[in-house]
Amino acid sequence: MEALLLLLLFPLAWPFIAKRIWHTTINWQEMGLNIVIIVLLAAGVWQLGKYGQTADTEIWNGRVVSKERVHGHYLRSYDCNCHEVCSGSGDNRSCSTECDTCYEDRYTVKWSAKTTVGNVTFDTKDSPWISVYLSPDPPAYARCVKGEPASIEHGFVNYVKAVPESLFRQDGAENVFADKVPPYPRVRDFYRINRVLEVGLQLPPTLYATLNDGLSQELATLGHEKQVNIILIVTAIGDPSYRHAVENAWLGGKKNDAVIFIGVDTVSRRIVWADAMTWALGTGNELLNVKMRDGLEAIGTLDPERIVPFVSTTIAAHYTRPHMEDFEYLADAVEPPLWVMIIAVIIAIGGSIALTVVFHHIEVDFFGGRGSSRRRKW
Repeated sequence: MEALLLLLLFPLAWPFIAKRIWHTTINWQEMGLNIVIIVLLAAGVWQLGKYGQTADTEIWNGRVVSKERVHGHYLRSYDCNCHEVCSGSGDNRSCSTECDTCYEDRYTVKWSAKTTVGNVTFDTKDSPWISVYLSPDPPAYARCVKGEPASIEHGFVNYVKAVPESLFRQDGAENVFADKVPPYPRVRDFYRINRVLEVGLQLPPTLYATLNDGLSQELATLGHEKQVNIILIVTAIGDPSYRHAVENAWLGGKKNDAVIFIGVDTVSRRIVWADAMTWALGTGNELLNVKMRDGLEAIGTLDPERIVPFVSTTIAAHYTRPHMEDFEYLADAVEPPLWVMIIAVIIAIGGSIALTVVFHHIEVDFFGGRGSSRRRKW
């Protein structure tokens, strides 16, 4: 790291060196311009690298409000009747191509849906033929039903993701559950999500669908009211510390997550342990996690008719979404990845040298001063 920062000093020193070497062809304005351009380029790459470290997505939940298939029409311009036009003669003869502007009809179809958490575009078609209006509906659009739950991925700045050691263990210690942590669920089929994750077991399809759809139905309203996303992990792992393995791997989840764990006996489907986690190690939601754990263990069985309403009412009563503003102090600790730093150094060094070559041959003079006769003036 220190070596890279030292290398960045070269692009700042090089314009002074170049000015001393080529003092007759590089003026003070060019030297200053070289420094300013390189500083801006390096800083831009650096900031983009930092942004990439903090960029994250969370899942917003609501319901489908409407869907529509829209037929459109517009005129598209293009060059036509092109021909060569020449003027002058001999060595002074010059030719160019001139074209007329023509227009063609274009016909479009757009399939989309509006939800309470954003709009969804299933497909679009653009054709010179009006027959495009006869195109069949995309399968995802045909399956879309007004009023059904909808989930959309929404971007946000996550300082904890960029500085995970601020909250989570990053000591590299071997974790016996490392290979049993499921991937974080993503939105599929444009706005649907499987929010129930099975680890070490496979639930009967009817039971799975009842849990998954039931929680999504609750979130169609609860997602907006409490700004929350629910994920349920059902596992055959009997050790409650499994929860911490997921928490470390997911860096606590997303800032609007309430992740619920249910450990079950695969034969009897009895709940042997339960727990919950929310972002930032449960900050502000300590009571929720306790209530969720005790209540699920009291239910005792993997009964969706009892679990779904209990989870919903408990979150409605006790969940508070954390705010990223409380963690902005981590912004100063965010650093771009090594490869971004290397690119910034290469751009800075290479760019500074390249600008020196340019200024050696082309004079830049904003104030109209007298330039060198050996250079072409801008």
